[in-house]
Amino acid sequence: MLYELVVPVGRLWFRVFFRLHVIGLENVPRHGPGLVCGNHCSYLDPMLAAVALPRKIYNVSRKEIYQLPLLGPVIRRLGAVRIDRESLADKGALQEVLAIMDHGDLCMIYPEGTRSPDGCLQDPHNGAAFLAVKSGAPVVPMAIIGSYECWPRQRRVARVGRITVRIGQPVTYHLPPEHESHREDLTVISIDIMSRIRTLQEQGHA
Repeated sequence: MLYELVVPVGRLWFRVFFRLHVIGLENVPRHGPGLVCGNHCSYLDPMLAAVALPRKIYNVSRKEIYQLPLLGPVIRRLGAVRIDRESLADKGALQEVLAIMDHGDLCMIYPEGTRSPDGCLQDPHNGAAFLAVKSGAPVVPMAIIGSYECWPRQRRVARVGRITVRIGQPVTYHLPPEHESHREDLTVISIDIMSRIRTLQEQGHA
């Protein structure tokens, strides 16, 4: 119930203060599971995922964000999955995400693992690739453009600006069962996911 109440208000807030523009909504699966993978450079990103997409989405968020006095309680109530970024193999969180997608829902994960310090794409971890292969769900690349300028990690509060979200075509990754946990194979997929996000970013800056 809270999700249905907060998201429309959030959409209006983002349109008024950040002139939010979303491109590529047709690429989001209307039914069934999906793993949305996006760049991460601002506290605004988890809220952006909720207001930009046409379906409810569960955000994978680092545990520290729950300590924030305003964002923490809201994000938790909106269906965030808490992950320990100090443990690169937080099996509990990964299993929770797989269970959510097994029920046919959307999950949002940031392959970089944490906010970019300069707004540029960082090297990815393999968590997103592992979830994509293990679930068999389509990966939907998403580039968030402008959130760093509005609220970089160096600032205490956000400032008004323009944010664009570009959503790419879904892609499904497969590996033989015996390779699903091989770091080398997962790294190849992680790099491909980030390459798709980078392409969307470049299209937005063109």
